[in-house]
Amino acid sequence: MSSIRRSTRFLRVPARAGASFLLLFALSGVAPAFAQSPTSGSWREEIQRLKDRARVPRAPRASVARSSATIVTESEPNNTIATADSVALGDQASGTVNPVGDADTWFVDLTAGLFFSVDVDAEKDGSPLDATLELLAPDGRTLAFNDDFDGFDSRISYRIAASGRYYVVIRAFGNTGGPTLQYAINFGKVQCETVGTEQEPNDAPGTASRVTIGDSAVGELCSVDANPAGDVDYWAFAGQAGMTIELDVDAAAHGLLVDPAVALFASDGTTRVAFNDDADGADPRLQYSITATGTYFAAVSTLTDPGGNPFPYTLHVRTVTPGPGDPITVRAEHLGLALGLAFGSTGDLFVSDLAGNRIVRVSGQGAVTTFATGIPNPTGIAFDAFGGLLVASPNGVYRVTPQGQTTRFLSDVGFAVWVAVGSDGRIWVTDLLDRSLRRYSASGRFETKFALQSIGEFGPGPLAIGPSGEPYFSNGTEIWKLTSDGPRRVLGARFVIWGFAFDVTGRIYAPAPEAGRLLAFEASGATRADPYAVGPDAPIAMAFARDETGATLARLFATDRLIGQVIEVNPAGVPDRGLPLGILPPPFSLEVAAQALLGAGVLSPSDLQYLDALGNRNGRYDVGDFAAFVRTVQALEGSNR
Repeated sequence: MSSIRRSTRFLRVPARAGASFLLLFALSGVAPAFAQSPTSGSWREEIQRLKDRARVPRAPRASVARSSATIVTESEPNNTIATADSVALGDQASGTVNPVGDADTWFVDLTAGLFFSVDVDAEKDGSPLDATLELLAPDGRTLAFNDDFDGFDSRISYRIAASGRYYVVIRAFGNTGGPTLQYAINFGKVQCETVGTEQEPNDAPGTASRVTIGDSAVGELCSVDANPAGDVDYWAFAGQAGMTIELDVDAAAHGLLVDPAVALFASDGTTRVAFNDDADGADPRLQYSITATGTYFAAVSTLTDPGGNPFPYTLHVRTVTPGPGDPITVRAEHLGLALGLAFGSTGDLFVSDLAGNRIVRVSGQGAVTTFATGIPNPTGIAFDAFGGLLVASPNGVYRVTPQGQTTRFLSDVGFAVWVAVGSDGRIWVTDLLDRSLRRYSASGRFETKFALQSIGEFGPGPLAIGPSGEPYFSNGTEIWKLTSDGPRRVLGARFVIWGFAFDVTGRIYAPAPEAGRLLAFEASGATRADPYAVGPDAPIAMAFARDETGATLARLFATDRLIGQVIEVNPAGVPDRGLPLGILPPPFSLEVAAQALLGAGVLSPSDLQYLDALGNRNGRYDVGDFAAFVRTVQALEGSNR
């Protein structure tokens, strides 16, 4: 964020009934360029946002102290600093945003240290005005901006650093205007008070307010000083080993356009064991399986506007039933914005860091190193037939050699979301620019494209190869697979599904970052466990581990984007090993395949099906299938050199 107050994050998409979003790419400090705009409602939007802040109804405002108000009516023209109308602290300004494009400017003299509040009443009083509010410094610089805090009514709370004359500008959203767009602006001082069960000060573990599991705590985030982190409220509770607890914060649910977050700290008060932001719209909720009895600390804060507008919240502390994959164990951390996950043939794991534009390598001993850099916004990753790591990116697909050298590998992809490699070495890529699934040879030669606009939702996104060699892909809340008859829906979920993984039986393990949980499905698509694990904060991709020989194990891992970690689920909850990865040796030689093409009955029906799956998938073994088999054998020979 810039020096402009973080309330600027409440900018709205053009659709008035739509939601406003945190751009995930903005978190990494980058903004990808596109040759053309992908279809609306796509994985581009999901990559750019993993939070959905819906418009909410009104709710009671936080404490703002005002003296008996003097009503000051605007005097036009007052649309510039030079012509601004004058008010005093404690006054209420009254006016109308009229005509179209009108901006009403007010000035007020303020003293250093004041926690200043400027608060619009329009919708509250029945006016159709959707106001935006801007606070300007004495030199005209923008200090803060807000659009919609309490319903359509805006508010700015700002701590004044230096005494002087400050300016407040009110406009109508979209630069509209009209004689009915009336407003009142209250100029006052924020006053932090004790709210609900909170006992201030409670901004550190040592002074934490107490709450009992099963109860709800009520407090208010209100910054009493100039701490850049704003107000952080700590709540202490006793946790027992073996229980799974849930911390659930309601603030936006009370009707305010705010964005709280919640973190859980261990008994030492400094080790953060869980974190969540936006599990329920803008409100956070996390679940954690406690492994050691002791005192734990829940910390409620705001990421959007620390030190800004105060707001009340309710913290619910309860127990929940854990899933078979709980408790989880952290295996690596400090990985940035961890998204894609893949295990190499020697057992090391690799993670794409969206924020760092890099690939991170984690050894079997847990050592974290940077493996490759310079890949813009890396998402899905997979190993190819030659041991290279393929990385999906908005700029195409990159390839990283075992030595860490990076080249742009596939440049004809519009916006690569995810990449997967089949047992025949073929490369599959989901392209959100045209909502297609693209197939390449092991060496990167384009073969064909499957148009998948018909599957709906976001189009094809995260991708994995199933037990039969067919590609499966998520379109948002559903998983589909590509068959010889076209795409077929496999399952549906309540949450958006990201990078999923198969075990050898065909079961699917899927992350749901918005819900902060992992899910498990049978091969048929029936739900096996929901939740499968509740420990992760915002899991994005899952993968089964491999040992030093490359064999997959019955150990299941996931990336956790919000806190930059890789976690492992409880091995006792993993009944089978993962689906084998990498190219599988052909079951027969080139000579036998050639003889079968000439009519010799030397191959079984399953062998012929294998060859057809390698080639054109037209239901019979032909020259095209034989050519594909030759390329597969050559790819294997190349990977073994």
